Amino acid sequence: MQIHNNTLIAECSSYDFKEMLERNKVKSWLKSVSAFANTDGGSLFYGVNDDGVIVGWDNPQADADFISEMIKARLDPVPEVQLIPIEHEGLNLLEVRVKAGTLTPYYYYQ
Repeated sequence: MQIHNNTLIAECSSYDFKEMLERNKVKSWLKSVSAFANTDGGSLFYGVNDDGVIVGWDNPQADADFISEMIKARLDPVPEVQLIPIEHEGLNLLEVRVKAGTLTPYYYYQ
């Protein structure tokens, strides 16, 4: 992943940019986590808008805890993920790195 002028280069099939965490719409981002686990893996970057511009994130620790809890509670089997805080020029980001799964298929359930 490269950063140029506060812009991540570039969104593709193994990256997904999220400006903020949608706590009321967990299905939207958990489907991305399960899709990454069911294929070759990938990362969700929180604090980055759809154009790849780094906008930062206010409360990465609390949101990281929520992400971890939702992955464990709503995906079966639970994929292997890493939550990686990133600081770039005073802005906080969070990378949710999802490894390619060995127990496919991974499902979202409520």
